[in-house]
Amino acid sequence: MTMSRNWCLATSALLLSLGGVALAADPPSTVEVLGKLHNADQGEIAMGKLAEKEGQSKEVKDFGKMLVKDHTGADKKVAVLAKQEKIDLGKPQPMGMTEPASGPDFDSKFAQLMVDAHKKDIAALTKARDTTTDDKLKKLLTALLPTLQKHADTAQKILDGQGPKPHA
Repeated sequence: MTMSRNWCLATSALLLSLGGVALAADPPSTVEVLGKLHNADQGEIAMGKLAEKEGQSKEVKDFGKMLVKDHTGADKKVAVLAKQEKIDLGKPQPMGMTEPASGPDFDSKFAQLMVDAHKKDIAALTKARDTTTDDKLKKLLTALLPTLQKHADTAQKILDGQGPKPHA
């Protein structure tokens, strides 16, 4: 597996780990949440680049570009807060997620993956936002949620546009 493919595996970092943190009795630590956000952003950037390269439609390629742009911007915000809090984000750690295979079914599989991942990420971020005691982290999470919702909505529109394929 190449390095860029490894980053694709990171996209579910937020889903797999932040959700568990948010469900814990204690509020999530800023260190944990920022680290997981950084991992998730890097994974989404990699998935966006994959969509730009492997996407079959203009919509998927454009969505990939949006993912790269938005998650790069989000990761910069994460880094700013980490610096303010004197937190070392370290090197992102890839998390397990199956990337869609290239080919004619890439677009629908990618869009479904992004719908599922973003819906779960929205739930995890909302829980973290609602349970954290760190006001700066709460503000960051509140600012990030509309972008994640935009991504989920865009992926859903791509899926809805796919429709059933006519048999040849």
